[in-house]
Amino acid sequence: MNNYKLSNKKTSTHSIILKLLGQNNDILDAGCNDGYIGASDRRNNRFWGLELSADSVKSAKRIYVDAIEYDLQNTTKLPWHKRFDVLLFADVLEHLTDYQNTLTFFVKYYLKQDGMVLISVPNVANWTVRLSLLFGKFQYTDTGILDKSHYHLFTFKSAVEMAKEANLQIVQIRGGSDRFGRLIDLVPILRGLLSTNIIILCKISSR
Repeated sequence: MNNYKLSNKKTSTHSIILKLLGQNNDILDAGCNDGYIGASDRRNNRFWGLELSADSVKSAKRIYVDAIEYDLQNTTKLPWHKRFDVLLFADVLEHLTDYQNTLTFFVKYYLKQDGMVLISVPNVANWTVRLSLLFGKFQYTDTGILDKSHYHLFTFKSAVEMAKEANLQIVQIRGGSDRFGRLIDLVPILRGLLSTNIIILCKISSR
């Protein structure tokens, strides 16, 4: 079941992701759920999906070029002998015990040399978490930033470090927020405080 329904607000994480995916690209959606990102694309992109849930794969197959059951914890070869224009990791890396290994593996074997990697992870430094900590509370929830299925928590700094360790160079950093997105765009210094999600667009480092 997809607990993360797409938000159509212009400054939402989903809207920013859809814009940054570009157009006419071959996209590998790692952790594609039921294919809801691809279903909302209006830029003639072609999607391939990886998902652990068999039921979600069935749904994604109706939308994507192809989708398979795949455990991102165990990096094994894909059935498609191709490299992709975009690797998309939308709110999935925080669910993996060894996210660094997974990210590095896909960048090395499945990203075109001139391709892009688009990552979205929750921002644990969001004001709601900070306020709770101020009052001595740190409560995991069923969904959201403190989803109890998250193995890792990220700030903007640690998310950037993760990308760099995978031999990626940062192209653009955005903060997703349904409520404060416009303010974040106007006053970027508030990004770490007000963003719900950290969104990073990367390419292979030239180093």
